[in-house]
Amino acid sequence: MSSWNKQIARLFTEHKKALEAFVARRTGSTQVAADLTQESFLRLARLPADKQIDNLPAFLFTIASNLVRDHQRQAIRRERLDGGEPSEELASEAPGADDQLAAQQEQALMQAAIQSLPEATRHIFLLYHVDGCTYREIGERLRVTPRSVEYQLRRALLDCRAFIQARLAGDARGQRP
Repeated sequence: MSSWNKQIARLFTEHKKALEAFVARRTGSTQVAADLTQESFLRLARLPADKQIDNLPAFLFTIASNLVRDHQRQAIRRERLDGGEPSEELASEAPGADDQLAAQQEQALMQAAIQSLPEATRHIFLLYHVDGCTYREIGERLRVTPRSVEYQLRRALLDCRAFIQARLAGDARGQRP
């Protein structure tokens, strides 16, 4: 028996029960646990004998964990496919037309709020939120202190919030301010 096979046999003897218990906890089935444990050892045994693995037990448990994950995904797929009578309306993960319209309206409202900011404040706001610059980077670019940048950003958020609230209050009354 080769050295690799001896290592696998020793690993099987020492870790089979613990691995089955590990898999059973995750799957809730002793039969599935037995099958996945066996498959874990088979996959490990199929690796080339010259493959360098620092921690065989940990590697074995990783293989088993991946097999459990695959098994659970397949079970979910089977459940979806066999999930009873097909409904007339197929569920979609894509947002519906109402959700898309609401998102577009929110985006337009936010853009209008940003456009309503004074030019210097808007510039700082965009540098921070769009370009991802830090207070210090913005301060160096515009020759202002980071504290001033912080103040302008706080002011921008308050102004945007007020703009949006005013716009929404006007829409609720049937008018646009």
